[in-house]
Amino acid sequence: MLKDKYYRAGDRLPSEENLVELFGVSRATIREALKLLEEEKIILVRHGLGRFLGVDLSNYLTEDVTSLQSVTEMAGNLGIEIQTEVVDFSTETADELVQARLNLQPGEPICILQRARKTAGETIIFSIDIFPHSIVHGQEDMNSFQGSLLALMEKRWGRRVAYSRAVISAEQLTADLSRKIRDYTGASWIVMEQINYDENDFPILYSRDYHRGDKFRFHVLRRRR
Repeated sequence: MLKDKYYRAGDRLPSEENLVELFGVSRATIREALKLLEEEKIILVRHGLGRFLGVDLSNYLTEDVTSLQSVTEMAGNLGIEIQTEVVDFSTETADELVQARLNLQPGEPICILQRARKTAGETIIFSIDIFPHSIVHGQEDMNSFQGSLLALMEKRWGRRVAYSRAVISAEQLTADLSRKIRDYTGASWIVMEQINYDENDFPILYSRDYHRGDKFRFHVLRRRR
């Protein structure tokens, strides 16, 4: 609602009573939703005055990182149109880092796919995907990678990504990446580094996705153990 009705930072939100009527849910449900938004600093509570939007949601794409999905799937869920530019696709010999990430033998060939994911002409995600050449079935060229890589792996190569282990950090672009991302190099980028496993616990994809820090927010539900 906050996005669709074009609320801006500082705008006052409807009262709890109005939200209950609008969404047709209980007051407890509304209060829990508002509590979560407050904890994430999306809304601010000013006692005696009400609740106000704390950030301009039109500038951010907010995504739940507990759900494993491709960039293509994520863009669809967020309701944005995304264009894919395949920057490079090559076959090389795995270095020691990739060997360790993908449990490969020395000298084993790998495929390296680099893509810029754009909306409104601006790169918002730059993806580097590395996978063993041995899982590729048939001849693939740069045009093969316009859509979801996870869907391609599952439908054409018979390898389904079941889960991943991820590390999220903020980084500045290297000089090499700055040359490849020509339309935007400022600010920090949120990097999601993932090792993706198939249903047999075999690592089949090592990826580094660079998300523009001024465009993305990730959220996760954490429970006390």
